Amino acid sequence: MVRLQFRIVKKFYKKGLRVYTNEEVTLNFPKDLHELLRFLRDKKLGIKGYKEGKKIHLILSDREDP
Repeated sequence: MVRLQFRIVKKFYKKGLRVYTNEEVTLNFPKDLHELLRFLRDKKLGIKGYKEGKKIHLILSDREDP
């Protein structure tokens, strides 16, 4: 099972006078998938997703040109 982690990231500019916030979503994969996904480490990935009933399908694709 993959765990989604949602968090708000605050960035401070000009000695705290301006604060920008962004929402980040992180996919945390279980350890048994780490070796399988290791080849994606330094790749630029595209992501697409769709919902089918109660399941959500995410598709990762390589965005680098050969």
